Amino acid sequence: MPKDSDGREAMVTKIFSNFGLLPYEKNFLIPFAYTTKNYEQRDPIAYPGYEQFDKNIEAEFQISLKKDISYNLFGLNEIISLGYTQEVWWQFYSDSAPFRETNYRPEVWLTLPIQDKEFSEFGFKAVKIGFWHESNGMGAPLSREWNQIYLESFFYSRNLMTSLRVWVADAGDDNKDITSYLGYGHLKLNYFLKKHQFDLTWRNNLRFNGENRGSIEVEWSYPTGNSKNNFWYLKLFNGYGASLVDYNNHQNRIGFGFLFSR
Repeated sequence: MPKDSDGREAMVTKIFSNFGLLPYEKNFLIPFAYTTKNYEQRDPIAYPGYEQFDKNIEAEFQISLKKDISYNLFGLNEIISLGYTQEVWWQFYSDSAPFRETNYRPEVWLTLPIQDKEFSEFGFKAVKIGFWHESNGMGAPLSREWNQIYLESFFYSRNLMTSLRVWVADAGDDNKDITSYLGYGHLKLNYFLKKHQFDLTWRNNLRFNGENRGSIEVEWSYPTGNSKNNFWYLKLFNGYGASLVDYNNHQNRIGFGFLFSR
């Protein structure tokens, strides 16, 4: 990398360090994402001037940052943190290139490390208790929002990290049935094989009476050249909830691009 690029990267790192900001969830740019066309359409009467979203290929990106605000406040070696994640689905290849959907998610949580030796040796490493609000910032009839209080446990064994989250949701008026599509929790697996990382996220409503719904997302990343912070990124998605407005639309998606934190 040229020296001036190193200087710019160091400057950006210093700015974020001064604010105590760190990457939280994945930060990525996917220039090419193909999806089945089960998009929630904008009502042309409620949103005059907006074209219908008719492109199967679009761009997608996410920015996610966190800040730790307290350590060991209660004498349990716990960490209290704030986070913000914003994900955008961009119809870049349409004539006017509108943002099809933007999801905003502020969050606060407490991470409690497991200090009991027996549990730790078993692979049980931490518990996370948190709250988030997620919405798409749109007006009716396309407004979507929900609040979530969750409990998450983390396990680590050799090259495999596992997290299991359960949540209690408070849905908005325009998506009261969101849990029947996105369920009440998820299971995440992260597997490391040399420089490769494979991730799997599974959600399910655990209803087996003919209304079983959920989603599965599979991700792969690998460093680009000798870079420590940039990765090739592949994401595959099947199910409900690819974006918040499409929580009740079944989609298949595949995207390829760049990952900047994992």
